[in-house]
Amino acid sequence: MSGGGESAACKGETMRSLKSKACAFTLIELLVTIGIMGVLIGILLPVLGMARARARETTCASSLRQVGVAVFMYANENRGYFPIEPTEHNPHPHLMQVLRSQLKAGPAIFYCNEAELMEAGAQSPDYTPKGETDSVIPSEANIAAGNVSYVYWSFLANKTGANGTWREPSVFIPRILKTSGAVAVDPSRPVEKATTSERWVACDFFRQGAPFPHSRRHASGLNVLFQDGHVELVLGSPRKSFK
Repeated sequence: MSGGGESAACKGETMRSLKSKACAFTLIELLVTIGIMGVLIGILLPVLGMARARARETTCASSLRQVGVAVFMYANENRGYFPIEPTEHNPHPHLMQVLRSQLKAGPAIFYCNEAELMEAGAQSPDYTPKGETDSVIPSEANIAAGNVSYVYWSFLANKTGANGTWREPSVFIPRILKTSGAVAVDPSRPVEKATTSERWVACDFFRQGAPFPHSRRHASGLNVLFQDGHVELVLGSPRKSFK
């Protein structure tokens, strides 16, 4: 009887031992599992990053679209003319006033959510250093000064600095925009012909030495508000695509 009992006990112990061994990971299995998890994380992180970037791009485009609504409302009350700014660059006090009065808009509309990215760089002596009057990040000081994170293209003169104009005057020609056309400020510098779906009204802020705020397909670009009211991501150099 006792022998049979010992045999049963041994069998039970053996079964438990086999189950324990069957449930345990070997070192190789553990390393393989960690490797697979690493590969999956490596695949998923860029996808999640792209989704996040696309969401921020969409939010920025929505804000720029609201800018379009405001300037069209202004134009309807002012013989078809959009607001006119002294330069294409900050400050934009009149534009900010229009946005506030037409839309009762809060600070969010004045700044792309990638403004901090656009704030980076600017090492060229042509550009004011980060944090000065060139700043485009949301702040009470910038709101008071009329500094927004958009470049506005109904303007009277090119922005100038210590070393000349901030942007190429042969490309970015001063003009006064209307709902259906553009008038050159200087008749000797005619405005390039373009349809309302091609002509720029405003775009995300850009400057030398700073990255463009949005990226797609391994290229970077700007959200652009066009004269017909639509907003579109334009990739590549603004010099080549500006109208």
